[in-house]
This record gives sequence, C-alpha cells and structure tokens, in this order.
Amino acid sequence: MLEPTNALLKKSWERSRINGVNALTAKDAILEETQFRQYREQKEEFMRTMDPTMERLAYWLKSSYSIVALCDTSGYILESKGDPVFLKDTEKIQVHHGACWSEQVRGTNSAGTVIVEQKPLAVVGKDHYLDSNHMLYCAASPIFGPQGELVAVLDISGHAAMYHPSLLGMVDVMARKVEDWLLIHRPDRQMVISLYPEKNAKHHALLAVNQDGIVTGGNREAHQLLRGNRQRLEQVHVTELVADIESLLGRQKDISTPRSLPLLTKGGGEHHWQASVLLDTRPPQIAASTPSSKPKARPLRANRTGLTSFDDLYGTDDAFLAAIRLAKRAAKTEYTVMLFGESGSGKDVVSQAIHLASERADKPFVAINCGAIPKSLLESELFGYEPGAFTGAKQTGQPGKFEQAHQGTLFLDEIAEMPSEMQVALLRVLQDFTVYRVGGTKPIHVDVRIITATHTDLWQKVQEGSFRADLFYRLQGVQVTLPPLRERADRLQLAQLLLHGIEAQLGTGPLALGASAKKLIESYSWPGNVRQLAAALREAAFLSEGGKIERERFPAYILSSFSAKPAEGQISDAQKERTQSGKSDMVDVFLQTGGNISETARILGIGRNTVYRKLKKLMEKDGT
Repeated sequence: MLEPTNALLKKSWERSRINGVNALTAKDAILEETQFRQYREQKEEFMRTMDPTMERLAYWLKSSYSIVALCDTSGYILESKGDPVFLKDTEKIQVHHGACWSEQVRGTNSAGTVIVEQKPLAVVGKDHYLDSNHMLYCAASPIFGPQGELVAVLDISGHAAMYHPSLLGMVDVMARKVEDWLLIHRPDRQMVISLYPEKNAKHHALLAVNQDGIVTGGNREAHQLLRGNRQRLEQVHVTELVADIESLLGRQKDISTPRSLPLLTKGGGEHHWQASVLLDTRPPQIAASTPSSKPKARPLRANRTGLTSFDDLYGTDDAFLAAIRLAKRAAKTEYTVMLFGESGSGKDVVSQAIHLASERADKPFVAINCGAIPKSLLESELFGYEPGAFTGAKQTGQPGKFEQAHQGTLFLDEIAEMPSEMQVALLRVLQDFTVYRVGGTKPIHVDVRIITATHTDLWQKVQEGSFRADLFYRLQGVQVTLPPLRERADRLQLAQLLLHGIEAQLGTGPLALGASAKKLIESYSWPGNVRQLAAALREAAFLSEGGKIERERFPAYILSSFSAKPAEGQISDAQKERTQSGKSDMVDVFLQTGGNISETARILGIGRNTVYRKLKKLMEKDGT
C-alpha cells in the first residue's frame, strides 16, 4: 500500500497497523437498532443543540453528493444527513448511524483520527487505511466543550473526486460556532467576554467568568490563546490573564462596546486586544442592571430554567398579543390548553411559558412529539415499561412521560398525529389519571396538567374519523390560536431582535439588516414561520461580512421563491395602475391570494399598510 506523506496521516497509519485494523472486523462494528436508540437517548440534549447545524450543512450538501455526520468521542455515528443518493451508496461501507468509525476499528479516517489528534483533518481517497474507504473524502473538525474537553466530531464526507480544500475550512468554522454556542448557553450564572486582536480577527476568543471573576470555561480560541500559561482556564482569576479588565466586570450600559485591553502572556509581554462583553447573567447583586425609563422588548430565549417564559416572548402584533393574553389567563387555571398554529409559529415556547406562569412552575415540564415517535414505541414512551417488557428493554424498567411529569405539565405536541389505538389509551388515562406501564399490572396515579398542540384543524380530523370525538372533548379546554408569521405586523422587529441572539452565537459585532433584507422579510410568506425566519437569519448572518445583512445572503430556496412570479394572481401593469389609484382590482387580487395581505401587497408592488387603507376605504364605500 502507498502510504500518505502527511505527518498526522503517517502516524495514524502506523497506529492502524499496530491495532491490526482489517475490513472484516470493521464491518461488524455496528450497534443494533435497540442498542443505538438507548445509546443515543443518553446524548439527546446534545443532539438538540446540534440539530440546527446539521440541518444547515445537510441543506448545503444535499445536492452535492455529500453528507454531514456527527460522531461521539467513541467514534459512533449519532446522525448522518445530506444527499440521499450518497447516503444509499455508502451503506455498504457502513456510513450510517450506529456504525463505529474510531481509528481502532476502521483505521485512518477523518472522524476516528480527529478523535485521536484533536485537530481538524481531511482524509481523501487512498489516504484512508482501508481500501474499501478509498472512494471517500472526509473532512472533520473536533468540537470541544467549555473546559476544553472533546465532546464530538463534525464530519463532511463525499466522493473522493469531489473534494475541495475549502470543505475542511467550512466544517471547522461550523464546529467552532457550535463550541461558542455550548459556552454561551450554559445554564450557569456567568459573564462571557470576547477577546480578539485589533487586526485580523478571524475567530474570537470567548472566556466565561463567574460572579467572583473566576474563569469557568472558554472556547477553542481561548484555550489556544492562553495555553502559554498552562493553567487550566477554569482555575484562574480573569485578571491573571487580561490586565485592566476590572472595568468590564461590572454591568455596563452598553456591554457590547469593545475596548482595548492588554493581554498578559507567560513571558511578561503585552499585546493589546479588543475586549467586549457578549452576555451577563450573573446575579443582580453582582451585576446590577441599569434602571430604564422604558422597558425594552427582549428576543426569544430560554431563561435559567431552560424554558421560555412570557417575559421572553416578543410581539406587538394585535393577534399575537391577544393569543398571549388568553394563554396567560389559561395558565392560572388547571384547564387543559390546546395550542393551534402552523408549524414554527411558537406553540412549543408558549406551552413552556404557560407552565412557568402556572402553579406548577417549580415542577417538571415534559414534552413529547406524538408524530415523531414510531407507533410501536409511543406507548412505552408515554406510560413507561417494566423490566423485560420487550426485547431491548432496560433491566431496571423505565418511567414514561406521564410519570416524569408528575405534579407538573405534559406537553403533547402534534396530538393530531397520534395513532388511533393510542388515542384510546390516552383517553383512558385522562379519565382517572392512572397509568399502567407496558408489561406491568400495578396502577400508578399521576397528577399532570395537559397542554396539547396541533397545526391541523383537529375538529376536521374528528369529522373525517381519524381523531376520536370523546378524546377531542376531553382535550378541548381552552384553545389558543397563534397567528402565522406572514400575518404578523411585527415580523421586522422580531427579526431584528432575533439578530441580537445570533450576534452572541457568532461572536461578531453588531449585525444590521440592509434595505433589501428588510423588504424580503416584510414580503416573503414564511411558511415555516418564526422557526424558518430564525434559521434564515442565522445563515444570512454567517455568510455576511461587515455586519450588514443584505437579501442575497439569505438561503437560495427563499430567494428563488421570493423572486419567482406567482403562478396565480399575476396582474397587468394596467391593473396595478388602477389598483394604485384605488380601483376595485384591489379586491380581485385580495381574493386571488385567499385574503393574504402580504401576498396582495407583494403582487401589487405596494405596502401592506396601503392595502389595509385601500380595502378599508372600499368597504366603507360599499357600506360594509
């Protein structure tokens, strides 16, 4: 075999030889489905953190004969997404979840070798130790936790002939963004300080300190930058690393304003770096907030409980505010609440806010997506199971979601997708709030407040026969309807507030929306609602330079949809002219769009407020 010349790869090949790596043993290094499900359950919280990054990379790669994979520190693939054709092609060499790609098992490969070397690395074609992997290129980067420990490896793989060096840079940047997110979103009371040189600031070093000024963690750049001191970062006071930083340790009126501070080095030298505070969640007695004569709306975010409260929700739209007022009233009762709204409109965070505003706020909040769990597993997920209840069951058994939510709140998302046989079982539980574990005979009483959510007309489901009427009546309680983003008048303000959180995630300076981006946000229909807007803003912010986001930085699928002319509802210039003069063509277009104000405004090339005003005048003229 022709060995690689790269020093890291040569060392990896030597280790592979010593470990006796061969294709036969590698082929069998796969967890069975039940084992994998239990294995991944232990890492579910981290997987939720990774999901936006995986989805974004998968979207970029889905048409490029490439995939993105996430491996844990043992080399097991936890998730793989991307081009479905390539995923199918690589099944024969086990590039799928549950397969182990450690270096000890499969020899030199990017994921396994990065686990050993803990450095970004690309392994292309014949650089792989096993011949069966020569068809691949793999570019991977480590993901480190706040204490500098390896937590996972992010990998992009594709056909060897399609490798480009920029792929390694891209996956490394994304891995670093995840590291920053892990540091910033810890539940600890902390202040996160950003450090970067006055010139050539490619990556920011982030340091987290507690209320006593002790460093509790840092991102990869911070560990590399301050490695000369060789102390563990979390064991030192921040003043031992950065001089004159005391002025940053108190809460500032504008925490994002950078200032030049000396960075101390082991040899006693000084280099001036820019320093600013990204966020400060320390207790008020340590970092008292400055009183403000006018309260400011805050962007959507999780509080210290990990849940979102009503105070964290932003909205000035009348329909949205009406829904929130109703939700707040319902929260003070024990009524079952049914949240209705399109996917991405915020049903999940409103359910959390209801819980936090209720008498059960200090008890568990447990959520389950009824449409995302296989029918065969839903019963055991909801009601739990006894030891040995089925093949692969834990020997200790497991409590279900009802037991986990005892004295608290159970959120049943996508309730309309629940299989009919499970509807019967759920109805039985709701009648006396007694559950029986799968394989068990002992009744278990639970005290649970139920919140449900659906994006479909549940009563229509009842009429169609796919949802039980008696269960519908039992769940009805109070219905709260959340408006879709396209009908909210405050979506531009919401977008600007979402950008504040994105600034912290990216570790950048202030971000601003350009005129073309604002026009897109105002005019696009946003079928994925707030979730889609947040994802689009994250990508646009990541791709933008100079702090200003323009329309062309938004995802391609949005730009193509936004730029395309509608198949229906097209009107002539003469019609536009008559409409802008107040003629009745306005009504024709309004009806053609199904009463969608934003779409009507976009087709006519006028503002939404103009549409409202002209429609009002027409109705007054008709006496309606």
